[in-house]
Amino acid sequence: MIYFFTSQIPTLKNFKVRQRQQIIALALAHLSPSKKIILSVCKLAFLAPLFLGLAYFEGWMLIPWLLLAGLSYPLITTPIENMFALAHLDKAINEFKQGE
Repeated sequence: MIYFFTSQIPTLKNFKVRQRQQIIALALAHLSPSKKIILSVCKLAFLAPLFLGLAYFEGWMLIPWLLLAGLSYPLITTPIENMFALAHLDKAINEFKQGE
């Protein structure tokens, strides 16, 4: 399943927003180097058409499109990161609880 927000992930529902962000960061840190590269390539594949489309606008017409691209960036990348983090979520939760 695709989770757009960390609050939608069932195992993270009991945590606060900052805690969920820290757990996701820990889970992403546990990715192997090859998985990190795949994650980066996936994000690039989704973002490249968006930013290549910005090349068609000039001057002041570019500003609204830049704002739209900047606001849509987390909406595009967060579900991808959450999908990759799910595999290491239990390990990250245990590590987070030990650090408290």
